[in-house]
Amino acid sequence: MKKYSAGMVSHAFWLNEFSQYIDLVNDGISKEEIKEKSLEDNYFKQSSKARAKDMFNILSRRVESLDEDYFELYPNLDVTSQKVVDLISVMNNNQLFKEFMYEVYRDELIVGDAKLYDYEVESFFNQKMQESEQIAKWTDVTIKRLTSVFKTFNREAGLLKDQGKYDDVIRPVIDYRLEDLLVAKKNNEMLAILLGR
Repeated sequence: MKKYSAGMVSHAFWLNEFSQYIDLVNDGISKEEIKEKSLEDNYFKQSSKARAKDMFNILSRRVESLDEDYFELYPNLDVTSQKVVDLISVMNNNQLFKEFMYEVYRDELIVGDAKLYDYEVESFFNQKMQESEQIAKWTDVTIKRLTSVFKTFNREAGLLKDQGKYDDVIRPVIDYRLEDLLVAKKNNEMLAILLGR
């Protein structure tokens, strides 16, 4: 049975911090040293030690979900493609968000409507509540917050643009080297999501 998490409600996209973390990895700095920088030196500029610890844990999980090929390529990508790599790492760490991207965002690219309305997001969560006892137990507040976070992450990644009553759905123009890497890794699900296949 699939396990879902609502933990994303307390996360942010953190593109700058994600980039800083990858820079440290590329400089040969170990996870333990990065943790020390985060907690002792407040490297990621958090308001408290507890926030610094949370951010370090989330960033390290995101970064560790990728392999060295991504780290080598990342500094050579434009910001648009770097945002996509960050989004991939988020999907790698959250099954429900990945399903949202596959079932809702990808469908928008395929159908070509290019407008995402709130009722479409609500429909996704209603479907998941029927499929999963775990999600069915979540409160309306949790679902509302997740809906907001899912949209915010996509807006920050440049895949949605808020137009008030709906969001424009934007097909990312990703660097051919990133696309080639996803092909080489046989990451067909991610290619399907990003390219609307």
